[in-house]
Amino acid sequence: MSECQYRNNREREETQKYEGKYTSEEIKLNKKLYEECSKEVIDFELVEKLLKQGADPLGPTQGGEWNELAHVYEEIMSETDPDNGEQLPRITELFLKYGMDVEHPRVPYDGGNSINPLWSLGLGLGEHSLETLKLFLDRGISVDSFGEFWSTAMGDLIDVECGGPIGNEFWNRVCVLSLKATMLAASYDYMLNGYEHLRKFIGYSYNNYDIHKFRNWNNYSYEFDTSHCDRYPEYPELYKSVVTIYENESKKEVWKFGVYLDEGEF
Repeated sequence: MSECQYRNNREREETQKYEGKYTSEEIKLNKKLYEECSKEVIDFELVEKLLKQGADPLGPTQGGEWNELAHVYEEIMSETDPDNGEQLPRITELFLKYGMDVEHPRVPYDGGNSINPLWSLGLGLGEHSLETLKLFLDRGISVDSFGEFWSTAMGDLIDVECGGPIGNEFWNRVCVLSLKATMLAASYDYMLNGYEHLRKFIGYSYNNYDIHKFRNWNNYSYEFDTSHCDRYPEYPELYKSVVTIYENESKKEVWKFGVYLDEGEF
């Protein structure tokens, strides 16, 4: 790529991270992988064949063009409909089977063109995203990579008003799914022990229910008390809400915590 094709030094530096990392043949394989995984009906035998041939889910589908270097898996995840993403766990399982390592991509994550796919997982959280997250947790995804997901999934709920009163269907759906993901991660000892902020967030020190049971996320219901929220009184948010979790079968309260509230404050 000649100098005149870059508009500024940042474009040159970011794009050159990819140049020489993948051959033209590898980029072609990556593009075929992306195109197949983007179909409504996926030929999983072809996907497996492409992976065996060397297609890289964390590699780009194009080379040498600024802002067209997002990796295959990121593009797939960002385009997945949270209500219709039943193929995402199967795609992920195949990618992991053939060596996808989100901890060590060939091109370093830069927060722009190439981002940790766990970040994308938090953009359209749905039931199938929870199944996908569990696949990563079963593989021992690092605390840092989980943090990429968690900070995205929870950030807007904590720092930005949710756009509707408590009871709003969208508000409840997003909050519940995000908290199911939070408790799912906390059900893994290595994640809970290695992530102090997660322990504090869920009130681990003052709840005594078996946290491992939250791995079965649909066995539980969540309720929110937003009476402590004071920043946007007309649009309650998760910040300073009190979350109560009930076991569906027994209808009993099994876990309770305040979001950035100490135990004595609720």
